Amino acid sequence: MAKIDQEEKNKIKELFSKHLKDEVNLLFFSKDEDCQYCADTEEILTEVTALDEKVNFEKHLVGSDKAEELGVDRAPAIIFLNNEGQDSGVHFYGIPSGYEFTSLIEDILDMSDQERIDLSEDIKKEIRAVESDVLLQVFITPTCPYCPRAVRVAHQMAMLNPKVRGEMVEAMEFEELSASFNVSGVPKTVINSGADEQVGAVPAKTILKKIMDLAKAAS
Repeated sequence: MAKIDQEEKNKIKELFSKHLKDEVNLLFFSKDEDCQYCADTEEILTEVTALDEKVNFEKHLVGSDKAEELGVDRAPAIIFLNNEGQDSGVHFYGIPSGYEFTSLIEDILDMSDQERIDLSEDIKKEIRAVESDVLLQVFITPTCPYCPRAVRVAHQMAMLNPKVRGEMVEAMEFEELSASFNVSGVPKTVINSGADEQVGAVPAKTILKKIMDLAKAAS
């Protein structure tokens, strides 16, 4: 049974035909067992990438050379590649379903044409100027209507600066990781493995200030 209904497919196909500029290549990481949503995630990617020849995905297993190379140890995982075929820093850990399906589609559009990134020029300039490595882990649930906004901020920052990695983490699929950061409400953005955090969907400038404050404290 199709994961995406025909009406939705038609809308996405139209969006892709109007707005896709460059090719978008994704890597999908799966596990043969102990992965409740790997098959569903693969079906979603299969259906989405069938809508336009500019969108493609390649499947690998956790434990494979490619997974080791990119440090992927959880599944299901989706990694967006940049135009050079390298890890763009845009990651999904967990099924991109519910409200997060929108994040997947919007990320594909943004990755194809970064002029679409809807942040102010001042914010973009400041993000591009970040010189230290930044990890933004955004814990979400598929039923949370505010979560995509937080995910999009992290992913857009990653698209703008290779020093930034933005991860969507489905809190219920990765309970142990969620517990390690005391995730009790979503969205929750954990910065640099707990150096700082932000609960709720906030503007990009709020996350940027926290990143800059951490950089100052470290210098």
